[in-house]
Formats: sequence, C-alpha cells, structure tokens
Amino acid sequence: MHRSRRVAVAADSLVAGVALATTLASAAPGPGGWDNLGHGATVTSSAFDGAVYALASGPSGVLYAGGAFTDAGGDPGADYVAQWSNGRRTRAAGAPLTGSVDALAYRSGKLYVGGTFTNAGGNADADFLAVWDGASWKPFCNSTGGGAPITANVMALQVIGSTLYIGGAFANGAGLKTADYLVACDLNTGAPSSTVLRDGDTPGAVYALTADSNGTLYAAGQFIDMAGNRASDHVAAYAGGVWHQMGTGPSNGGGALDDYARAITAHGTDVFVGTDSRNIGGIAQADHVARWNGSAWSAMGSNTGGADGWFPASGFIYAMTTSGSRVFVAGSFQNAGGDPRADNVAVWDGSAWHGLGSNGAGNGPWIGNGLALATFGPRLFAGGNFTTAGTDRQAEFVASYPLAPDTTPPRITAYTLSPGAFKAARSTLVRYRLSEASSVLFTVQTKAGARLKSLARQSGAGANQFRFAGRTLRPGAYNLVAVATDAAGNRSPRLVRPCRIIAG
Repeated sequence: MHRSRRVAVAADSLVAGVALATTLASAAPGPGGWDNLGHGATVTSSAFDGAVYALASGPSGVLYAGGAFTDAGGDPGADYVAQWSNGRRTRAAGAPLTGSVDALAYRSGKLYVGGTFTNAGGNADADFLAVWDGASWKPFCNSTGGGAPITANVMALQVIGSTLYIGGAFANGAGLKTADYLVACDLNTGAPSSTVLRDGDTPGAVYALTADSNGTLYAAGQFIDMAGNRASDHVAAYAGGVWHQMGTGPSNGGGALDDYARAITAHGTDVFVGTDSRNIGGIAQADHVARWNGSAWSAMGSNTGGADGWFPASGFIYAMTTSGSRVFVAGSFQNAGGDPRADNVAVWDGSAWHGLGSNGAGNGPWIGNGLALATFGPRLFAGGNFTTAGTDRQAEFVASYPLAPDTTPPRITAYTLSPGAFKAARSTLVRYRLSEASSVLFTVQTKAGARLKSLARQSGAGANQFRFAGRTLRPGAYNLVAVATDAAGNRSPRLVRPCRIIAG
C-alpha cells in the first residue's frame, strides 16, 4: 500500500532540536531550477542521508524536517528530525529519536512530532507522538488508562486554536475506545477527547489533516462512513462538534471519493484534496486533485481534450500545500497533461497546471516520489525519496525551487445587489464570488465619483454575501464599488453596481 505523508505548517521558530548545518544562500539553482540545501559530512555529499516525509515552515525563518534520515547536515545526532534556519547552526539538543517521523506541527514554542518512533528522549510513554519543549522530549496527551497515549503510527497533526488533532493508524487514542485513528488533545492541559460518539465511528486510518480559515477541520484517509455517515468516505469535515460529508459522488455510500485520500490542504475556505480517486464528485475532469469550496466540488483543469483530468489515470498524490492562489502537489505520477516534464511535482496557477522544473533533458526534475511540501519565504521546499533534483546531485531527499512572486489578481464575479433600490432604514443583499480569499473594499460613491463611506470585509474564496444598509445616506442614486486585494497585495479590477436609496 502506498503510504501517505502529511505536511504540517509551523507557526514560529524553535531554537532547539537539531539544526541542518547548511547555507541555502550560497547555493545556485541548477539547469532544472531545483537547488540543494547544502551538504552533509563532505562537500560532495547530500544534506540528508534518507527520505524526508514531513516539512514544516514558520515565519521566523525555520524549516523543520522529519523522515527516515539518520544524518542531517553532517550531524550524526540528527536522527529522524531536524531544523534548518537560514544557515544558522544550532547544536543537537536531547537524545535522537529512534524511528521515522511522518508528521510535524508547531505551536507556542513547542514542536510536536508523530511517526513510528518509540521512547522519545528515553521516555517509555513517548511512543509515536512526542513534544520537544526546547529542553527535552516528552510524551503528550494524557492517557486515560496510563502508559503511552498512542500505540501505533501517527501520520497527521493539525493545530486548531488550543487543540492538537492527531491522526494515524492507531486504535483507542489516549485510552478512549471511541478515538480510533483520530484523537483531539488540549494543548494547555493535555486532556484528550474523541470526535465521534461510538466505537468504530472512524473506520479506517487518517492519513492527512488540514483546517480552513473558519477553523473547520478536514480529514483525509482510508476511512469510510465517518461517524456513521455512508457518504463520508475518505474525506470529511468536522465543524460544530459534528462530522459532515463533503458532497456526493461515486463511492459505494454515495460520497464524492471512492478511493484513498492521501493529502489535503486549504487556502481560505477552499480545500484541496489529493486522492487515488478519479471522477471526484462525479466530475470527469476531477481526477486525483479537486477543489471543495464548502458546498461543491470542482475540477482543476483537464487534459488537452477537455474530457478527462490533467493527472494520469495511474497516479498518487502524497503532499499538497498552497501559496496565494497557487496549489502545489507532489507524489508519484508521470507525464501529467501529456507534458514529459510534469513528473512527480506540479503547480496549479489558478487557471492551469504546470510542471515544476526539469532534469535539464526534457523530463521531470527527479526520479522518485515527492512526499512532503512546504513554502518557505520565496521558495518551495520538497522532500521525498528522490535523487538528483533538477540535475543537482546534492539535492537528494530534499530540495528547493525559487518561486516567482504571485502576481495573479483576484477576480470578483457574480456581483449583485438585491434589491437595487431600497429604503435608507432597510438594506440590500450584496452577493459576490471570489477566485481566492481576499480583503474586499466596498465604497459608496456618488454618481459624480465622490467617496462617501467604505466597508472592508475579509472574504473566502467562492460565494459570499452580506447585507448593506444605507442609514447614513440621503435618498438618491449611488454606486457601490468593489475591489478585492489578495494576500500578495494583488488587486482586482473595480466592479461598479448602481443602487438607489428611496425616501421613507
């Protein structure tokens, strides 16, 4: 069975753990565009000596890596987990781990790791899940029955607010009979809780977790019939303490996916899933990757004929991440969209898919699977079991790719006011759709162009609406002008809709 890997996003730096003794700034991209992260014990060796399964980036300039390696940056104590901080060296802290790391998450000075390791830091209860607090490895999540809270592989970690969600292949998480494959733990107290009511309500492993901007948790994996819902197969959403299906489609229970989902990520309120499934949600072009906007699935591009998906029928998506309107995927696929360079890694630019770099000879950038992705400053980092990324022989198991600035402006569509004429004491319903999460500024102007008042709204991708009241406006004709600005500072064209305030 192909094994999924989860990319977790770090929220800050951690001045502890093992640092990669490398300097990216001194490196130069090879002909294929990909770059190494320095070298290992010798100037000709790679920075890692084994596969990288998880990457996590933080705004303070620290990149975390987890995997099956036992030597990172030439440090023989860098076993299975490491950190790189823009070339700054730090010493190894605490005892090395004893098995692979598959998932990473960071919050408030602590690094949480999940995998197949046992006895982290010599602690018999720190099996499969552990936390580094800056001084030592410790177990995390209180077990109701004593002993180690997790008893099998942890594959996914996701922080939402003060809760860490832990997904994997374990049963009875933290000793709770209902917490098979997924358990929630309070970051402040370590108290565990289940997300389902009955034993067996999560019937299958959880491979990946993510959260949207509303704080909704999304799970992807092997499971079927999540929380007893026959249509919640392989992907499901958890909000308000209840699991929800995500659309309908070809699964045996009527769900959107009929095969394993191994990767999932979000941008704003848009959720992107990577799956073994084809025809996601019954859409012929939605093969292996599709977008969920909170209410419906949509395909992301198609093959050149337009009747099928961009990704080949035989393909696996193991990792996903986003940057602005761009969606990056990595896995095991060849010649996607008929492009011989579209092997194992690709990017969606908001309107079409593209390969990412090459081997300098017309094929994809590396041989092997991409298993982890993270954006870190102006670069994309990829981890996996690949070799020689972009012709760089030192870019083995992990590599970076320079990203062009995101210059694609957001788009506002379906912008309407209903009714267009309304009394000052009442309101009109403003509806609009966004191509990506943005801040939208609505400005009331006179017909002559004078600005009277403005209202800014943070809005997710997809359909949005609010009620606009004209209480401070005199009766007359006006324009309501909308401009959206995305996270990269790109602005949409102005859209103007007339409205009229009626006396009375």
